[in-house]
Amino acid sequence: MITPSIRTKRRFFLLTAASFTASLVFSSCAAPQNSSTSNTAVSSPTATTASNTTATGAKEKIKVGVSPVPAGDILKFVKDNLAPQAGLDIEIVTFNDSVQDNYALRDGLIDANYFQHVPFMEDFGKRHNIKMVALNPPIHLNPVGVYSKRHKSLAEVPQNAIVTIPDDVNNAHRALKVLEDAKLIKLKKNAGVLASVKDVVENPKNLKIKEIPGAQAIPSLPDVDLAAMTGNWVVQSGMRTDKDALALESAQNPLYAVTVTTLQGKENDPKVQKLYKLLRDDKVKQFIKDKYQGAVLPIP
Repeated sequence: MITPSIRTKRRFFLLTAASFTASLVFSSCAAPQNSSTSNTAVSSPTATTASNTTATGAKEKIKVGVSPVPAGDILKFVKDNLAPQAGLDIEIVTFNDSVQDNYALRDGLIDANYFQHVPFMEDFGKRHNIKMVALNPPIHLNPVGVYSKRHKSLAEVPQNAIVTIPDDVNNAHRALKVLEDAKLIKLKKNAGVLASVKDVVENPKNLKIKEIPGAQAIPSLPDVDLAAMTGNWVVQSGMRTDKDALALESAQNPLYAVTVTTLQGKENDPKVQKLYKLLRDDKVKQFIKDKYQGAVLPIP
């Protein structure tokens, strides 16, 4: 005969087992959690974002790496104004240096990035063995300009003036070309897109040309005579290309225009193509014109 105490214990055991079984069933039906390791530069999606993505169901999600300005601003405009109607859920991942952005693409932490031009992509990919593809035509151009806090015109630039240019090979060439077009230096013939300071054959004012990281152009501007920099740094500094540039790169050649980049083999992924088409939308071009006033130029 089973005593009340034993009967109570058995009932408790059966209830506990049933509860445990139900928990297992519920857990196996729940959405799996993302267990991939993330680089600290990459912001992980919040619980709210994950919930919204699950709830909408129909939207395709894409993670895109960008530089803060202007690419980040432009992509946010697309995310807020065009992507919802197109059924695209864009997660913007911001990087402050191009090395991490391309490494994140290589490692699958993002689906595409939007911050670089083709020559930079090709040079970086070759040096780091990353096979990337750029979608064309590009989205926008950050024109290289020459700026100064000491001089109001290039005619005022003295002998032995200190001039800074970007230290990456492609943007260095662009800066040197602007200086050449401004008659401050002359490059040897057929120097090409990999021209460097070593290719300067005439330097009438004996300019002291120093290569520095792009991010240092604005902080060091008060300490030099001239600084050649791309439009993205100009925007972040609060200066305006149309008012402050003493010389400016021509926008006729879109070789150095910024576009969407992804890994080779993923360029025809529907969500990458959808992202690219949204960035090429006429509303985006108008946004760029209105917001940046010439410091950033949309590509037709």
